[in-house]
Amino acid sequence: MRAGKESGKEKGQALLLVVVAMSLFLIAALGLVMDGAQIYGHRQMAQDAADAAAQAGIMSIFTGTNVTGGSPFGTGTNPGPHTCTTTDPITPCVYARNNQFGGTAADTIVISYPKTAPGVNLATSPDPANTANIIQVNITRTLNTGIMKMLGSATSTVTAVAVAAVVDVVNPVPILVLHPNLSGAFMINGTPTITICGGPTRSIQVNSISTTSIITKGGSNTVDLSRAGPLDSGTCNTGTGADFGDFGGPVNYPSTLLTGVGQYVQPASPIDDPLLSVAAPAVPGTAGTQTTITVAAVTRYGCPAGQQCTLYTPGLYASGIDVKNDWALFTPGIYYISGGGFNLESNSAATMATGTGAPPAGFTNGPGMLVYNTGSAAGDVFNFTSNAGSKGPVTLIGSDDTSAYKGILFFQDRGSVKHVDNKGHLLQGGGTISLTGTIYVTNTVATMKGDATHYQTLQLQGNPGSTTTIIGEIITDNLQLGGTAGIKMNLNPNSNLHIRQVALVR
Repeated sequence: MRAGKESGKEKGQALLLVVVAMSLFLIAALGLVMDGAQIYGHRQMAQDAADAAAQAGIMSIFTGTNVTGGSPFGTGTNPGPHTCTTTDPITPCVYARNNQFGGTAADTIVISYPKTAPGVNLATSPDPANTANIIQVNITRTLNTGIMKMLGSATSTVTAVAVAAVVDVVNPVPILVLHPNLSGAFMINGTPTITICGGPTRSIQVNSISTTSIITKGGSNTVDLSRAGPLDSGTCNTGTGADFGDFGGPVNYPSTLLTGVGQYVQPASPIDDPLLSVAAPAVPGTAGTQTTITVAAVTRYGCPAGQQCTLYTPGLYASGIDVKNDWALFTPGIYYISGGGFNLESNSAATMATGTGAPPAGFTNGPGMLVYNTGSAAGDVFNFTSNAGSKGPVTLIGSDDTSAYKGILFFQDRGSVKHVDNKGHLLQGGGTISLTGTIYVTNTVATMKGDATHYQTLQLQGNPGSTTTIIGEIITDNLQLGGTAGIKMNLNPNSNLHIRQVALVR
C-alpha cells in the first residue's frame, strides 16, 4: 500500500512540473506574440518614417531649398553624417518627427550622404554649392518589452534604413512646364482636344508648387493620354496610356483627362530642365540672306511649281524674320535672331528647302534648322498668327537629336526679357502646322525664383479646319492651350534627353 501511495504522489509531482513547464512555455509564447507584434508594428512605422524623411530630404536637395532655407543641410563637397536632436530643424529630421520618430531619447536618427548607390545612375548637381545627390536615413528605436522581460529580455531594438537619390534617366516628357510657383502654369482655354501619342510613362509634368498650378476654363476640353506611353509605335494606335504629373495642385484634374493605364499623379516631384546644359549658339559672323525664287526659276529648292517663294539661308537676322503672303523655304542651319522675332503671318507657308548641301555645322545628320531668338523688345517672340499656313503647309524640322542642340527647333534665349500671357510666344494657324523638334522657350528657374513675374509663356492653339502636330517636346515656363480644334503631339522615338528626378532607391 505504501508503495502505491508513493507512486501516486510522484505522479502528481510530475504532473505539477509539466503544468509549470507548460505555463512557462505558454507565457514565453504569449510574450513572443505580444512583444513580437509590438516590434513588428514599430519596425513598419520606422520604415515609413525613414522613407518620408529620405524623400523630403532629397526633394529639398533637388529644389535647392536645403541651401537657401533657414536650416541648411547636406551642402558642400563632403557633407558628413548628422544625428538629429529632438528639436532638430533640418527637413529630414522634421519629417521623421512628423512620423513619430526622433522626439524622444529612445530614438536615434542619423542622416548621411553616401557617394554611390549600387545599380543607380546618379545625376550631377547643377549647383556647385550643393553637390549631395544621395541621402540615407537610419532610424533606431529601443523598445521596452512586456512579458518577455520576465524571461530576461528587457529591451528590443528596431531599425529602418531608407535611401533616396537624384537620378539621371533618359526619359523625355512631351510637355514639361517649369515655372516653380505660378498659378495657372498649365492653362487650357476654349474646347481643344490635346492628344499625346507614344513617349514615356509620364506625358505631362507641371512643376509649379501652386495649389492652382492647373486651370481649365472656357468650355469642355480634353487632354487625351490614352494612346501615350512606350507601347505606341508612332501611329497613336498601340499606346496604352501615360501619367499626368503635377507638383502643386489641384488634387484632382479639373476637366476631362483620359490616361488609359496611366493616372493623374499629385503631388509629382518636379523634373529639371533637361536642356539646361545646351549652350546657346554663337552669334554668326555673316547675315542670313533672302532670295526670291520666281515662278520661272529652273532651280526650285522645293518651291511648288507655279509658286513664287523666298529662300532663306542661315545666319544673323538683326531685324527678325517675317513671312507674310509668301512661301518661305529654309535652308538647314542656325538662324540667329537678335531682334524682331520669328513671325509667320497671314497667307503664309514655310517648309524646309531641298537640295541645299551637307548638314550644317553643329548638326549631325540634317536637314534641320535651329531658330535661336533673343532681343530685348516686347515683340521679340515666336509668333504664328491665326492665318499662318493658309497659303500652304508649315512643316519645319529642328536640329537632329544626336547633335549639340539635341533636337531643338525653337530656342528662346534663357536670359531674355519676360514674354508673358498675351505678349508671349504664340503658335496657332489656319492650316496644317507640323513641327518636328523641341519647342524650348524658358528662362532659368533661378530667374523665376528671383522674380516670379519674369518667365516665358507659350500659347499653342488649333483653330477650325486646322491641325497642329508637334513631333518632339514642349519645354516652357507657362503653357496656355486653346482654340477649338485638335492639337496632337507625337513624341520623337529617337529623343535622347536626360532628365534629373528624385527616387526612393532603397
